[in-house]
Amino acid sequence: MDFELVRIVLALAMLSIASFLDLRKREVSDMLWVAFGVAAGMIYIFDFPATFTEQSTVAISLLLTAIISFGIYKSGMFGGADALGLVVFAAIMPTFSGWPATGGIVPQATFHPIASLIVLSNAIILSLFGIIVNIAKNLAYARNSGNLFVGLEHESVIRKTIALIIGHRTRKPRYAFPIETMVDRRRVFDFALKSAENVEYETRSDVWVMSGTPLLVYMFAGFTVMLIVGDLMALAYSIFRPT
Repeated sequence: MDFELVRIVLALAMLSIASFLDLRKREVSDMLWVAFGVAAGMIYIFDFPATFTEQSTVAISLLLTAIISFGIYKSGMFGGADALGLVVFAAIMPTFSGWPATGGIVPQATFHPIASLIVLSNAIILSLFGIIVNIAKNLAYARNSGNLFVGLEHESVIRKTIALIIGHRTRKPRYAFPIETMVDRRRVFDFALKSAENVEYETRSDVWVMSGTPLLVYMFAGFTVMLIVGDLMALAYSIFRPT
């Protein structure tokens, strides 16, 4: 049995289910991680790393992923589901050596073989496309409703530019976090980093918000990209590096 292919299918199933649930409910049951964690453990019963080098690579992959996930979770940038998802993914697929598992038909660009870190870096890069979405939403708002900065005219050009990049103004926020607040009865931008676990979704109308697109969705996209081209950072380096 090709266990590498089994790992890919399991990871694909887990991330696709988690992304669907996160998009629909903004909540993923811990039972999903338990179920796929058990599946990962069962694979190791039949496909335990044979050499010390392979065992060390798997151990390093799991340890690094756990440390990074916990650190980002404690910083507030990750939600609990995102952190657990990345750790379970690392257990299912600690390394990546190309697609398909039997040799590969497309050469993947990689700096290292740790699959979870490739997926995470791909997810972060793909999330930058949200900037284009924000700009489009702000243009649509300005076209339909006029001045984007009514009530916030006193804010500096730099802060207005930041707001345009990381957020958008909307009359009907949905699954979005506020990036403005009231200070002395005056509206001001608030770009302070907030915990993804504790911050409440915005319910006011006609406010500046940052979309709460689940990281798990970007992880699913990052995993798919990894299977096709590998590590986006490595690919960019291979294209643009000085000759």
